[in-house]
Amino acid sequence: MDKAPSPSATSPSATSPSATSPSSKPPFPPPAWAFPIAFLGGLFSLFIEPVFLLSQGKNSSDAFWSHALRSLDWTFILRQSPFLLFIIGVGLIFGGFRLRSAFSGREWWAWARVVGGFLLGVTFSLVLIHELLDIAYFRGAFILAVAAYAFVILALLTLLFVCPLPIFTSDGEPNGRFESFGKALHLVVILFCVWLLLPAIPAMLGVAAAPPTAPAEGYGSTPGPYSVITQTYAYPMPAEVEAIIGDVEGDIEFSIYLTLPEIPVDERMETMPLAIILHGFGNPYWETYVDWATHLSAKGMAVAFIQYPSDVHPDGADTFDLIEAQGMSNHPQHTPRSAAIAAAIEHLNATALDENRSEWLDSVIGNTSIDPSHLWVGGHSLGAGLTFRTLDESLMRGWGDESLFIALEAPYAHSVDTELRGDLQTLPDNTLVHIALSEDDTSVSPCYGVWHQQRIISRDGAGDLAAGQVFLMTIPSDRHGFPPMVASHYLQASQVHEVLADWGFYRRADAQADYMVARSDGNSSSDILAADYLFNETWLANMGEWSDGVAVEEITVYRDALNEGTEEYQDCRKENTAWN
Repeated sequence: MDKAPSPSATSPSATSPSATSPSSKPPFPPPAWAFPIAFLGGLFSLFIEPVFLLSQGKNSSDAFWSHALRSLDWTFILRQSPFLLFIIGVGLIFGGFRLRSAFSGREWWAWARVVGGFLLGVTFSLVLIHELLDIAYFRGAFILAVAAYAFVILALLTLLFVCPLPIFTSDGEPNGRFESFGKALHLVVILFCVWLLLPAIPAMLGVAAAPPTAPAEGYGSTPGPYSVITQTYAYPMPAEVEAIIGDVEGDIEFSIYLTLPEIPVDERMETMPLAIILHGFGNPYWETYVDWATHLSAKGMAVAFIQYPSDVHPDGADTFDLIEAQGMSNHPQHTPRSAAIAAAIEHLNATALDENRSEWLDSVIGNTSIDPSHLWVGGHSLGAGLTFRTLDESLMRGWGDESLFIALEAPYAHSVDTELRGDLQTLPDNTLVHIALSEDDTSVSPCYGVWHQQRIISRDGAGDLAAGQVFLMTIPSDRHGFPPMVASHYLQASQVHEVLADWGFYRRADAQADYMVARSDGNSSSDILAADYLFNETWLANMGEWSDGVAVEEITVYRDALNEGTEEYQDCRKENTAWN
């Protein structure tokens, strides 16, 4: 009688290859601390660059600049199809659920959860940086990027965890304290994501009102009637300035970007006016102001965009006690910046205005001369403050004596030094001025513009300009629909050129250029019409309508903001004793 086979001989544990093959052993499970460490690693990963830049002495704007640009890029991409974002977001959440259902029982799933924890941390990092930038700069303008991050978080939660409910009991038995805390935290994160998504839901579903389109014709529409062309002229930087230029702008060849209208030969006039644009701090890039220059030049103006070194470090720059009041500051950096601008203007005069001007100008505008007696000068932020020094250089040369328009956009301070602040006593009687402030400007105080208005009106005590020649205006934000119209410090930058800028900024730029060209050409009817547009409070106030017929918040215009403006503007008078 045959013996029954021995269990040891037939047991799967003895004969199964899985029992003897090293490759069949279950993977080494991750330690309990792996998931939280992975999450924290992801959370802090995107802060490495900003923290490093801050440690190198950069300010917070420079440290987070790359993240701001990424949010900007993503937002413009997502705005092309908000509903597609909604479909993809819901698809990600469903996909996370299906993947967990299919693979959560696998032996390697624990390691997949660690990787997911890292990605969860990275996404939370993106949300945190976005919210910090929103407080400082975005002011609710970018709602789709953060909605996309919320969808990713919800998808990862669905992938990595089971439903958080019930929190305290399960199958009639109380949950452990740690498990209850985890489920409660899970629910809080879900509610946080819903909070992030709520502002974007009407946009994604296509039910939010759309902002007005750019004007189809006239001021604020496509630049014209002429196309434009630009040439770059490097200017000799004073040696004492060259030696103290900081790393932010250290690789720039400081130049004048001269933009000219391409006017048909049979339409050319004898002269055309000159415009000078000055950039803001740390942003001497042509790409940021190309739209501004194009709108001015396309009307028939020669436009000089002057790059000057804003990031300079003269002696005492790190030790002085900063005072900023009454539209002025005591920055020692004003001296080298002013020296660079003076050098640029001298080079502009030799290159474009002298009898032996650049041959390139002759090839573009023929016998037409650039006449600086009809002068437009303006700037953005720090450049607006330095406009006063530029005016000083210009008026001493006799520029602007026939017509002068000054445009200060989101202005910062000018120097308190009497030799650098510019002498406004020689402003011609027909000087016209726009000072524009943005409602959600978090970079500069409105008091700079308020005090600039007072100084220009009084012409440094030489006698007031006529009433109604110096307008200060507040460009409003309006979040009624999608995309929200948010007036930030960067309204004038080409990278964020949206419909709010078309209505609140480029309309004015077009009218300013039209006025200057008409003055230069002796067309009295056209210059009167343009001036009426520029200083008609009703026209300036109008910002169009949302698609549902609701009027966009209107621009507010002040002839004397310090004494007749909002409480915030009148409070600027408290700075009266700052220099005592």
